[in-house]
Formats: sequence, C-alpha cells, structure tokens
Amino acid sequence: MKGVKVDQIGGEYKVADDLVKPSPAPNQILVKPIFGAVNPVDELMRPTGLLIQGWPWTPCCDVSGIVVEVGSQVTKFQPGDQVYGCQGLGFPGSGGAAEYCLFMDGLILKKPDNIHLEQAATLGVGTSTAALGLWNGLNIDLPDPENLPAVSDEWVLILGGGGSVGGYAVQLAKLSGYKVIASVSAKSVGAAVASGADETIDYKTPVEEQIAKIKAVTKGGLHRIYDSTSYNIAVVKQILEAIKDEPGQKYFTSVNDWEDFGPLPGDAKFYPISLGPLARPEATELNAHLTKFDEVIGPLVALGKLIPNEYTLVGPTGFESYIEAIEVQKKGSNKKIIVKFQEE
Repeated sequence: MKGVKVDQIGGEYKVADDLVKPSPAPNQILVKPIFGAVNPVDELMRPTGLLIQGWPWTPCCDVSGIVVEVGSQVTKFQPGDQVYGCQGLGFPGSGGAAEYCLFMDGLILKKPDNIHLEQAATLGVGTSTAALGLWNGLNIDLPDPENLPAVSDEWVLILGGGGSVGGYAVQLAKLSGYKVIASVSAKSVGAAVASGADETIDYKTPVEEQIAKIKAVTKGGLHRIYDSTSYNIAVVKQILEAIKDEPGQKYFTSVNDWEDFGPLPGDAKFYPISLGPLARPEATELNAHLTKFDEVIGPLVALGKLIPNEYTLVGPTGFESYIEAIEVQKKGSNKKIIVKFQEE
C-alpha cells in the first residue's frame, strides 16, 4: 500500500509503497482517503513519538473519502458511501495519508449532498475538538439541529476564534444559543465574524483593555471561556479574576491538556480537551461522547447550519503533497490546509 510514513522518532516524512493495508475489525470501516487535512498534532507526534503505538507511523487524522469495506457489526455504512471524520491517532491503520485507513463505527459521518468531499476534510478534528470543549467542558446543552435554541444573554469567550478549531467553536456556541466574543488578531477578525462572533477583541492589545471591553460587552453574562490556542492561561486567569465576583459558576476549557493550571480564580471549573485517545478500545467514555456529538454535528452540516471552514488546497494530487502541506501549515495559516491524495 502506498502512503506517507515516518520510520522512527524524529524521522523524516517520505512516500513509500510498502505500507501494510489494514483490515477492518467487526466495528471498523475501511476507507479510501481522497482528501486529507493537516493538523498541528502531526508535528507534535513525529519528533516525540507521542501517541504512536508502533513504527513506521503514517500521519493525517482528518480525512474524507469513500467506504471500501465494513466490519461485520457495521450496519449504517456500505461500500461506496462518501464519508468524513477524525479516524484516530497513532495506532495501526489510523493514518489517513495512505491508500486506505480505518475508522471506528460511530466516529464517522456520511457526507451530505450540500458539501463537497474536499470541504468535508476540514470538519473532523475541528468540530470534534470544538464540541468536546463546549458541550462537555463548558457545560453547554447539545442543541436540537431541527429546533435550535433562542439566543440567550449568556456569552462564551473563545480565544483563537479566527482559527480552525476556534471557528467551529464559534459556530457551535452560536448554534447552542450563546453569544460569542472572540479573541483574535486584527487579520483574523473577518474569519471570526464570518463564523458568527458577535464581538471581537484584539489579543495583542493590553490585557487591561481586553478585560475592560469584555466586561462592557458581556455585562455580567460571561461564565464560559474556551481556549483553542493552548497558550493563554495567564490571560485567562486575569479575566477570571476580573469576573470572579459576578454571580454564577465559571467554566474554562483548553486544548492544553498537559499542564496543571492549579486552582483558578473564582473556583472556575477546568476541563482539558484530550482528543488523543479517540477511537482506541480503552477510550470508551471519550468515544461515547464523540459518537453522541456526531449525531448532532452531522445533521447540522446536512442542514447547512454548520459551515465548513475555508481551506487552501496544496499541491497536485498525490501523497507527496501532504509533506509539502505540512511545511505550509508550519509557516502559519488561518485557513485549513488540505491535500488531495488520490482520485475517487
């Protein structure tokens, strides 16, 4: 099987044709990836070996493609279905930058007719990470896609609201009935507003100015903070300190799941977003949560209420372009970086 591989910790990405084609277990689905999206976790795993169960390792945990074969317990999918999602990290068969990869049943979605297959490649990791933080971490009720809640006077502050995960967090918070104030750079204001942010703050301005605007805008209605960037704890603590005397339980969630932040001002509850064990047999609770979330995300996409992020398609069709795309992503981009691996 052809695809991208890394032979050892710190090794280089290379295209090879000696990868082992995976076979689906009873609860798995074999997919032919057509498009794949780059995520920062690739460049966290390669130099450290984090989450990788064995070598060689194939990157890419965000794909859209076509079902080839289903396990004996799978009933909702059949060969030929167009699908998308986040298939997991670091275990055999999970790498999407290859001719075939495996998905766990329940953690894969059918592509609806209203989006293209390449758009679908932007959805998996971003929506799962956003949902885990909002609906678990910030204690927000799941919305009914057919009957969305009215917008309340409650606010969510989303740090990094102009990025991929942050953009989906903005959309899902709005769809859940909350107003959103997004912390972004000046060049990302448009992306955050396009995702639905009601207000924005420039994270490069003095923190005191940011806090003053947050308090003026939210008027006591801010109880939830989502950090999609992983490096804003100092600012978050200052914000929580400033609002700690306002009534109501405060919640904070972050993609930074490796640091101990200690007690937070106002006894705010902290929830670390940890997507790493996704689709592994031992991750029963995480898999159950994400399966439940996908039952909401799928209809929201199909109804045109959750919109795929903007993206940049890198290189010609082929696995070599994924290596190029990683370099593009490392230089920084507000848009999702995707690649077309092969023809349908």
